[in-house]
Amino acid sequence: MSKEKIAIVTDSSSSLDYIKHEEFDNIFMVRMPIYFGDEEYIDGKTITAEEFYTRINSDSIIPTTSQPSLGETLELYESLKAEGYTDIIHLPISKGISGVYQSLYSISDLVEGINVHIVDTRATSVILAFIVLECARKVKENHTVAEVLAYSEYLSSHYNAYFMVDDLKYLIKNGRLSNAAGFIGSVLKIKPILTFNEVGEIIGIEKIRTTKKAMNHIVNKVLTETKNYRKVKYFMAYGFEAELKNDFDNLVKDYLDIKQALRSIFPTVIGAHVGSAVIALGYFILEE
Repeated sequence: MSKEKIAIVTDSSSSLDYIKHEEFDNIFMVRMPIYFGDEEYIDGKTITAEEFYTRINSDSIIPTTSQPSLGETLELYESLKAEGYTDIIHLPISKGISGVYQSLYSISDLVEGINVHIVDTRATSVILAFIVLECARKVKENHTVAEVLAYSEYLSSHYNAYFMVDDLKYLIKNGRLSNAAGFIGSVLKIKPILTFNEVGEIIGIEKIRTTKKAMNHIVNKVLTETKNYRKVKYFMAYGFEAELKNDFDNLVKDYLDIKQALRSIFPTVIGAHVGSAVIALGYFILEE
């Protein structure tokens, strides 16, 4: 049994606002700001998902996001030390799409008497949520810091996800599409298929003409890639377009038991980069 007392810290890009996790009292969250021009909101605190997505569908301003406050993060570290935690495993948004990971190193050794371990998750949204929940479960099962870190690394390198956005303007405006040049020329004529590369950057991989074909393509890719694994955890994510979500659910449930999949809307800080009309499907390889 581990004598370490371990806290799991993540950020609001993780979709945990929309996924039940009350059984884990060892998960803590720092929140990310969203900006509509000069107006600042705090993700999940001063703006709800419904308010956010309603606004981006009616507002010409493309929102931007920023990193969580390092001051508030440091205060959280201090409070966790005061509560008797010996170790913090911090699971932030992918360093491929945000500077949070690097920034955390500037404060990681400022609190004496507690060990801070910063993980390169290479993930965000529902993917990050699953990694956080699994790490919290490992802690509850009395695994050591080293064991939890090893498992987080395994999960971060054993998932795949594909998503379709209706409009690339958000990703391009915010500089989050790593190979944007190859996609910009035909933005209006395609439904791009995107994924995360091995370092957690968002890249475009295919251009498909219609939403229906794009959704079918994603489902077929996931089914083909997972057919030979013994144990897989599927996940799905959506924006705030009910018809698109329902169409995708109806397609996927013909092939997978979506009640067993981890499902969530995209949190607002991710919605700022992908828009409202977006769907995603992916999987973790739990047993090869």
